[in-house]
Order: sequence, then structure tokens, then C-alpha cells
Amino acid sequence: MAGTISIHDKKQLERYIQGGPKQISLLYSFTIDGADSSTFHRLCDKQGPTVTVIYNTQGTVYGGYTEISWTSEDGKYYRDDHAFLFQLYRNGKNNPMKFPVKMPEKAIYCINSNGPIFEGGHDMKTFSGTLTIQNKQYTLNGSFSLDSTFDMGPCSIEQFCNNTKTVINFEVYSVSDIPQPPWREIGYWERQDLERLKNEINAWSPPRRINLTTANILFLGPVGAGKSSFFNTISSIFRGHVTGQAVCGSAEQSITSKYHMYRVRGSALTKPMKFRLCDTRGIEENQGIDGTELNYILEGNVPNEYQFNPSTPISPDTTGFVASPTLNHKIHCVCFIIDGSTASVMSEKMLEKIKALQSTVRQKGLSQVVLVTKIDKVCSNVEEDVSTVFQSVAIQELVDTVSNIFGVPRNHVLPVKNYEKEINVRDDISLLALYSLRQILRASEDFMFNLLDR
Repeated sequence: MAGTISIHDKKQLERYIQGGPKQISLLYSFTIDGADSSTFHRLCDKQGPTVTVIYNTQGTVYGGYTEISWTSEDGKYYRDDHAFLFQLYRNGKNNPMKFPVKMPEKAIYCINSNGPIFEGGHDMKTFSGTLTIQNKQYTLNGSFSLDSTFDMGPCSIEQFCNNTKTVINFEVYSVSDIPQPPWREIGYWERQDLERLKNEINAWSPPRRINLTTANILFLGPVGAGKSSFFNTISSIFRGHVTGQAVCGSAEQSITSKYHMYRVRGSALTKPMKFRLCDTRGIEENQGIDGTELNYILEGNVPNEYQFNPSTPISPDTTGFVASPTLNHKIHCVCFIIDGSTASVMSEKMLEKIKALQSTVRQKGLSQVVLVTKIDKVCSNVEEDVSTVFQSVAIQELVDTVSNIFGVPRNHVLPVKNYEKEINVRDDISLLALYSLRQILRASEDFMFNLLDR
């Protein structure tokens, strides 16, 4: 059954809903099925996510979306954290606007005698009972009192729906995901895959014929991007519970005040793995790590546990300065870590500083990878199930954006979710983190093989 909305409108609704391409199919229409609340419930109840689209006589098209199925309950609120109201056209002109829910516990209200209700009548109560048609028009008998449950911003009732209830059609569409082939193949998401990866990383060592006992991987990134949290995530996976060994948090200035070369162990009784995850203070626009300091770190001059002092930069005269570092002191791979939810809005000044640090890394011939954190804030599907990350169009677009910003191949851009709000380890989070760590170790091998060639 075809609906009124165009392919262009469906694409706009996909962008509002997020999570990739959607199958948007007509369930109910005034012009086809009649304007009757019982018919609405018969055709739309228990259908999963739906979008309600209303076309008024002024050429304005608006409506609401909910992930929760409509039911014929006798007056009951339903929580929906992803519900929203929207506008597609105003007075016949394209004018897309989205109004997110701000009181999700009262997102929708279900009752048999009414059509779709977005928050019990206070925001958008569409109609009740049966409406008659006159001159190919219907007059809704509900009520509109916006900005109670949905954040309308400066949009008034006049701007939202012309403050008129006369409509030429009213439609409800079902919304479902279109299965997408993964845009990156990494393997499977089963428990045995997690154990296999853990064993592979635990057994990893630098290539033979190189006088190296461990690989040193440096984390660089803006304050709050998740450098220390990524180490804690890896440590949590091997220790079997969420840990907080590396101090982390959120602040305007870097939480990390020391240069720390972390070792990963399964427990206090096991030998450390043959790589070190090196954490340093964050990149800041006006402070933080600079090119001189980074050069000393890359060359292995900075000792483990070195305390940064902004008023006294590190120099060969600094106590503990490693004057004659060996290959085991030096950095073998650099991993830039950025917040995926803010990657596209970084300031020009921050980007300039990152580019300058990248140039220093590049001059050393080191491999660069980019770890993109907080992907659960970018895509709601990934927030619920991290294993959908490589089927998410939003995450794919984020990886493309980051690849362009940093000038690295897309296969060197690795999306992850750190353990942050969780109190127990999860297979999906752990697997994605280990897939990323394996790629980081392989990037460090690239540098080592170049040493062999020399």
C-alpha cells in the first residue's frame, strides 16, 4: 500500500530517526481507511516503531515518531527516549525540523478511543472517535499545546501547524531497519571469538630479529577523548571485571599529569603482555603536550612516571631524562584518540595543533592509527548493541569524516566504545576493543618491519 510521502521525505525521516536505511511502509490512512480511532488501532497496534504524518490545508506537513508500539490500553503512558516531533514542510515549502523528547517517560499515551497521542494531550493529541469528511477535508478534534514533553525551541503552534486542525490526510507508517551488509568485515561476535582474540593478543610479541622485548604504543588525543579509558577497557577485558587502574574523568584540563607506560596483565600473578600502552597528558588548544615534548617521548627520552610541569618543560637537564635511549625506550606506533561525538566540530585551533603533532610523528616514520571513542553517542543502535557498529551508516560516515580530517586510510580509523557507565564486562564491547587493539599492534609491526628492511 503506497503512501503520500516521497522518497525525499523518507530520506529526511531516516536522517531524523538515525541508524541507517529504513523500510517505511504505510499502515493507515484517512483517505484509504477512514478517520476512525478503532481502525487506527486495528491496523497500527503492535507494529513496532511508527511515524505519524499529518498534511494540513495550508501545505504544512508535520507529525511524530515513536519506537514504542501503539496499543489499545485504557489510558497508559509509555517511555520512549528516542521519540520526537517533526516538520517536513511549512506552507508548501521544504522546512525540515526535528523536536526531540525532553520528558521520555511520558513520550506517548495509548488509549483505545484516540488516535496517536504524543504525551497525553499536552503536546499533540491528534483525534478521537470518528471524524467525518467534508469537501475532502477532515477537522481534527484533538489538542495541541507544545513544549511540554518535546523540546520545541522557539517554534510556536502557528509555526508548527499553522494553528489549524483542518487536514487533507493523516497517515501512519511502520518503520523497520533494512538489513545492511557490514561496511567492514572483522569476524564474528561470539564468545569463542572473544577468547580467541584474547589468546592471540596475550601471545603477541614483536617480530624476531628485532632487539625488542615490547612494543610501545603512544596515546595522543584531546582532553576527555578517552585515552586513559581505553587502557582501562583493555585491562578490564583481561582481568574479567571493569577496572579503573588509570585515573580518568572529565575536566577542562588534562586529568593525566604523568607519562605512564601501562602494562596489561590478566592478573597480578601473570606476566605482562609484550606491549605497553603509553598515556600522556591531553592535547589542548593553549596548553597540553607540544611538539618538543612529543619529540622527546617518541625518541624514548621521557622516563616512565615522569611528572609533567607546565612551568618547567622537559629538557636534557630534567631529572631522570633518558639521554641514551634504546629501541626498547622509543615509541613504535602512535594512536590518536578522539571523541566521535565531537569529531566534526573540533575547533580550527585544535585541528592545527593535531596536524602539527601528526607531522612530528610522520617525520619519525611511525604508523598512525585513530581510535574513535564514544560511538554510542553517535548511533542509538550501537548504544543498545555494539555489535551493530559495522552496519551503522552513522558510524561509517563518522569513520569517513575522521579519515579525511586526519589524512589516514579508513582501515586505520577504529571505532570503539570504552567501559564508562558499565559495571560488568560485556562481550560486544570487549570484542570491538580487542579488534581495535589487534589492528594497533599490527600497525606497530609495520614500523618494525621497516626497521628490518633497513
